[in-house]
This record gives sequence, C-alpha cells and structure tokens, in this order.
Amino acid sequence: MTGAWRPLVSVVLPTHDRPERLAGALESVLGQSYDRLDVIVVDDASATPARTVVDAVAGADRRVRVVETASPGGAARARNVALGLCRGELVAFLDDDDRWEPDKTEQQVAFLAAHPDVGLVSCDHLVVDESSPGAETWYRGPAAFSAGQVQWMNFPGSFSFVMVHRERVGEALTLDETFPSVEDWDLWLRCLRRTRGAVVRRPLCRHHAHDEPRLSRPSSERHGHELFLDKHGPGVPPVCRTYLESHLRMYEGSGWSHRSAVARAMATRSPRASSLLVLEQLARQAGRALHDPGLVARVMARAVGPDGQGTP
Repeated sequence: MTGAWRPLVSVVLPTHDRPERLAGALESVLGQSYDRLDVIVVDDASATPARTVVDAVAGADRRVRVVETASPGGAARARNVALGLCRGELVAFLDDDDRWEPDKTEQQVAFLAAHPDVGLVSCDHLVVDESSPGAETWYRGPAAFSAGQVQWMNFPGSFSFVMVHRERVGEALTLDETFPSVEDWDLWLRCLRRTRGAVVRRPLCRHHAHDEPRLSRPSSERHGHELFLDKHGPGVPPVCRTYLESHLRMYEGSGWSHRSAVARAMATRSPRASSLLVLEQLARQAGRALHDPGLVARVMARAVGPDGQGTP
C-alpha cells in the first residue's frame, strides 16, 4: 500500500464453540498484506476455550488478544465487548465462519484514505456453498448506499464485509443488544446517518453458507425485523414502512404456504410499495437463474433512489 496513512485497524472476531472455524478465520486475518492490526477475539463462553485455538494459530503474535465472557450473551454483546477494547482508528469485523482474502484490509484502508467523505466501506464477496464443494458465487451489490437506501434493505451486508472509520461515525458504533438478529442492519443504518457508505468492487471476503448454528441466531430473524420496524419505522417514508411491514408477513408458513404468504404480502395499500415488492421478487428470481445473487440488491438500490423515498 502506498501513501503515508497507515492507521491501526482493530478486528472484532466473536466466536462460540467452533474451534476449527475460528482457526481458519484467524489465519485469514493474520495472513493480511496489511499488518497494522489489533485483533480482538471474543470467546462467548465456549465449552472449548477459544484461547487454545488462538495460541495455536497466533503463537506469540502480540497483535492478538482473547477476551472471555462469563456466560453466553450472543453476537451483539460479544461484539460490543470487543468494541469497548478497540485501539484502532478503523474497525473491521469478521465472523468466525467467514474468511478474508489476503488484501481485504489493505484495499479497504486505501479506499477510506482516498475517500475522506466515506466512513463505512463494504466489499463484494464470494458465497461459498459448503453443501456443494467448490461452488462459489460472486456477490456484487450496489457500488454505494445512503442511509435512505439502507432503511429499505441491508445493502452493506454481513459484518465480515465491513470496515468503519470510528471518528466518522462517532458514538453510533455500538450494537443494540436487544436485537436477536439483523443487528448489523440496525448498526449500519445508524452509522450511515452520520457518514457516507461505499463498496470496494472486488470479492474480498469468502462468506460460507452452511447449516451449523450461528452466533447471531438466524431462527430469530423475524423478531429482529419486528424490532427494526419498531425502532426505525416511525422515521422512514410511508412507502418504505409499508414495504417493511409486508416483509414481516412473508415469514409466515413453509413450502406452498410460505409462497402463498409472499404473494399475499405483495398486495398492499400502497401501489408503489406493491410494485417495489414485485420488482424485488422478480429480481431475486432472475438473480438465481443468472447465478448473480447480488442482482436484487443492485436493482432495489436503484429503485428506491439515493434519497430512499422509493419514488420513480
């Protein structure tokens, strides 16, 4: 990396009882081409202590610290513990089941250096389907996003993709621990109300799709969406609120019953919200057919507009 700015990057890495996955995640951090790192592994009361894995992978590397919680508190609390200990000017996140490409940190630091108006930068990523060995799909979302757009959808994506400039987002960089899921979406929206967001258009992370339990408890996804709507719904445009309410109704049922719930949810009191819901479903289906999972995000970011008003 060229240039004089070489900030310390704090890496927040929570884990719970997945030693093999933690080892791979930590190896991908320590293998970064950018070496000014402050790595905080938060062991969320694992039965198998994470410290053993960290010692085996990191050895005497003084950039790595392990923090152990007394009892399991979930993903949001674990990340908040790490955020309270961060020393870096920048903060990056990594889930223990994902992997960074060797130049992820370097690329995102360089992007923030070149764009002083951006305080949150995500990246494209590869979706790795563990049920189909060797299957990888490039996820290409929108090139940038505003708070107005992120009211509608989590365009920045998973924690593992994002780097944040602490000074540019201020006190917003704290997770809401009442959220059992989608706490990343809530966090990005609050940060983006203080700064601009953008994307490095290269796949800098490998996001693993698997059936193992996750720290963020995806079984509670509907409740997380309900909390998001309760928290942010009063401040979003009416068409956006209707769109979000319709997504809650899409959680109903399974199989054909779920498909029927999705179809019913697209019929709303707002013609514009209904048209956007239909557009989203068509883009999602086209993305599957074209092996382009990010198509729906690119289409929806354009459809709702930079101001997030959802108007054509």
